[in-house]
Amino acid sequence: MSSNIRLKKLILSNYRNHKSLNLEINDDLVLICGRNGSGKTNVLESISLYDSPSGFRNATLNEIISSDLTSSIEKFGINGFFEIENNSLKIGIGLKKGITNFQKIMSTDGKRSNKIITDYPFNIFWFVPKMSFLFIANSEDRRRFIDSMISCNDNSHKNNLNKYEKYKRERLKILKRWGFKESKWLDLIENNLAEVGINICDARRNFIKQLNKNFSNLIDVYPNLQLILGGKLDKLLNEKPALEVEQIFLTNLRDAREKDFHSGRTSFSANKTDLLVYEMYSKREAKSFSTGQQKIIVFSIFLSFLKFLEKKSSKNIIFLLDDVFSYLDKNFIFIILEKINDLGIQTWMTDINGDFISENKKFSNLIEKINIDDKRFKLTENKL
Repeated sequence: MSSNIRLKKLILSNYRNHKSLNLEINDDLVLICGRNGSGKTNVLESISLYDSPSGFRNATLNEIISSDLTSSIEKFGINGFFEIENNSLKIGIGLKKGITNFQKIMSTDGKRSNKIITDYPFNIFWFVPKMSFLFIANSEDRRRFIDSMISCNDNSHKNNLNKYEKYKRERLKILKRWGFKESKWLDLIENNLAEVGINICDARRNFIKQLNKNFSNLIDVYPNLQLILGGKLDKLLNEKPALEVEQIFLTNLRDAREKDFHSGRTSFSANKTDLLVYEMYSKREAKSFSTGQQKIIVFSIFLSFLKFLEKKSSKNIIFLLDDVFSYLDKNFIFIILEKINDLGIQTWMTDINGDFISENKKFSNLIEKINIDDKRFKLTENKL
């Protein structure tokens, strides 16, 4: 099975510790190796910027510029050469100076583009070390985890999330400037907020249903899980038609105007939900398990997601797995890699040396291993 997207070449210029780096990729499974501090995670972070304004580290643009760059900011760049549905596309990310901070600029095939990140027809899904602590993190991290999986298959969900945040900001600006009195403008924004918010909640609800179905089909070594969305709107959608819940949402927004005016926050929201995860047999919540068991639970959710993707013909996704080998059982890792390989999704991974991969006959032939300490991957100044 073949995916519809490949990153065939990545060139970094003055990106964090990489003054110049040129990686040409031939395979679907890519393992970036190198000593500690060599910038393995920086490579994956640069790719994540194709799907997020601030990448998986949530970094400011000032932070991603090499500290050694003393010349023009035009010497900074991320250039990705993608193969999308049998078409080649070069997408560049550069920076320009704004009034107070740097701003991101995009180029397509060498020409300045007005496109923003979400306009490109692919998604990047990442798994980073902090996600293994998902159940002791805050509810926003758990929502983001679910939303990122949904967005990999449904671009409209990503667009709805962006619209929702935009409408929330607009509503609070109106309240701050004009107060909480009746206003047609405020009515319009709240109508939009309720409509988009219910679409978001419904997409989450339907996706969780699919994940729950898949757990029973995973092999016995994985915990059988039940995922529940714990927000008020989520519960209402299980009991009432969506249009009725949308009206309830709208009523709550109007009732909360005075409260939100004083607090400067949105007190009733689609983003007040939380992902609750239970082990089916013991009925214990995931956060009550040991740290090691929680990591297995998080990856079991990821495996259910891979099962979900089996049924999808189009997979415009790239996976980034940063340093997952250091905290997962090797057998578990090989099962995950086998599933990903069967799906044909290009996956970039990091490890200090990846020796245990080389020792496995099957995966040593499937995985393209790149040691970024190797000077052959460095570009000289006159080649940039």
